[in-house]
Amino acid sequence: MIRWFVGLWDRKESPLVLASVRILVGACILWDFLEAAWLGIVPTLWGPDTQGGLAANLMEREPLPEIYLWFPETMATPVVVYQVFIAAAFLFMIGAGTRVSGLVTLLLYAQLSRILPLGDRGIDLMLRNVILLLVLSRSHAMWSVDAWLRTRRWSGDGTDIPAWPRHLLILQLVVMYFFAGIQKTAIAWLPLGGYSALFVILQDPHIARFDMAWLANVYPLTQVSTAVTHIWENSALAVLLVYYWRDTHQRGGRIRTFVQKWRPHWWWIGLGVLLHIGIALSMNLGIFPWAMLALYPAWFHPEELRKLTATGRSLVLGG
Repeated sequence: MIRWFVGLWDRKESPLVLASVRILVGACILWDFLEAAWLGIVPTLWGPDTQGGLAANLMEREPLPEIYLWFPETMATPVVVYQVFIAAAFLFMIGAGTRVSGLVTLLLYAQLSRILPLGDRGIDLMLRNVILLLVLSRSHAMWSVDAWLRTRRWSGDGTDIPAWPRHLLILQLVVMYFFAGIQKTAIAWLPLGGYSALFVILQDPHIARFDMAWLANVYPLTQVSTAVTHIWENSALAVLLVYYWRDTHQRGGRIRTFVQKWRPHWWWIGLGVLLHIGIALSMNLGIFPWAMLALYPAWFHPEELRKLTATGRSLVLGG
C-alpha cells in the first residue's frame, strides 16, 4: 500500500483535465465578477464606507487590508483593483502567463474578500484553493496561449504533466462534500424532521428562483430528494475507497471486480451533476452550482474524459 501511495503522487498524465478545469474556473469567476460591473456596483461593493461604500471600518481593522495600506482610501482604489483582477482572471483563463496571472488573480481575489468579508462565500474560498493548485500545476501545457507560444499548437506537444494537482482536487471535492453532509445537523435534514429541508428551503423567496408553492402537491418527492442529498454528501469518503479498489484491480477480489465492472463512482458523480443542475434551475445561489460543475472534470482520468466527451458528442450528433 505504501508503494502504491508513493507511486500515486508520482504519476503523470495528459494536461487535458487540468486545462479544462482552468478554463471553466476562469469563466465562472469572470461571469460572477463582471456582473458587478454590469450592475454598476463595483465602487459600492468594495469602496470605503466613509465615501458611500459597503466596506465598513476599513482603517480600524487589524490587520488592515493591504490594498488600503498601500493605496488611498478612496472609491477609485477598488475600481483599479477590480480592473486588474478581471484582466488577470481573463489571462489565467486563456493561459497567458498562467502562473503569474493566476497568482495575481488569487491575491486580488483574496484582497477583495478581505475588504468585504460579508461578500466572501464558501464557493469563493473553494475557488481560491483551486486557483492555487492550478498555479502550482502545469494546466497551461494545453489549450493556452503559453502552450501556443512554446509549441505553436494550442493543444501543446502532448507531453504528460504531473497528476498530483488533479488528485488533490479530488481530495478537496471529497472533503467539501463530506463536511457539507455532516454539518447538516438541522432536524429538517433528518428522518425525525421528516426530511423536510428542501421543501422549506424552496419556500424561501430569497432562495427559490420561482414560486415553489406547488411543491406541496408533490411533498414526498421533496422528502426523497432531501434524503438522497444528505446520504449522497455523507457518502463522499466512499468515493476514495472506490478509486483505490479500481486502481488496484489487479489484486483481485469480488469488491474490486464489482468496482471495475460497474464503476459505482460514476453513478455517484452523475448524481452530483444532477444535484447541481437542480440547484441552478431552482435556486438563486449565484455561481455556486456552475463553479462546482467546473471542477467535475477532475473526477476523471484524461483518457476517461476523452471517452466520455466522445460518447457525448456521438449521442448529440446521432452517431
